[in-house]
Amino acid sequence: MVRDTSKIIQALAYLANYQPEKMLDNMKAYKLLWLADRYHLRQTGRTITGDVYYAMPYGIVPSDAKCLLENEKTKLKESKRYKNKYLLLDVNKHQYKAVSEPDLQMFSDSDQEALDKVLEHYNDLDAMQLSELSHKFPECTKYKKVLENKETKNSYKIDFDYFFEDAPMDECRLFNDNKELLALTKDLFHQYNRK
Repeated sequence: MVRDTSKIIQALAYLANYQPEKMLDNMKAYKLLWLADRYHLRQTGRTITGDVYYAMPYGIVPSDAKCLLENEKTKLKESKRYKNKYLLLDVNKHQYKAVSEPDLQMFSDSDQEALDKVLEHYNDLDAMQLSELSHKFPECTKYKKVLENKETKNSYKIDFDYFFEDAPMDECRLFNDNKELLALTKDLFHQYNRK
């Protein structure tokens, strides 16, 4: 999977541009990004951002997006100047602001469609509601027991195969796809990631 910090920054800017005053809670951004990546992966066999996801006590978190928004080092090449051109961090505690329109040339049509669908269906939920929702998806439920154990670590890298499983609590029905499509896109994902 291609991981690209600039595309993660653009996706974060895209999501924030649809919020009041272009400000977005970090945790809400993590969940919206996860939903968009999950949707896109199931439709096309690749995520939008290429980020790596972790199951944590507050649900599913994209690791590089989290590092970017918390001003921590990422494993990817990152330009502070580039990030600062699009995002203003720590506007309020755990919030960021989009300070420029996202560069739409960074996104394919399917990337934008996935981001728009997630905003349409989930943007009205706040960060805690999205956190609770994420705990109902297979990529989080598979790690429930280890996350509840206070004596073990509190984050586990998620196997992307779980993204291809249906979400039983998906009231929007964005994640209950045709089984043949899912088999095809899962195969494409595995072929692409063998390279």
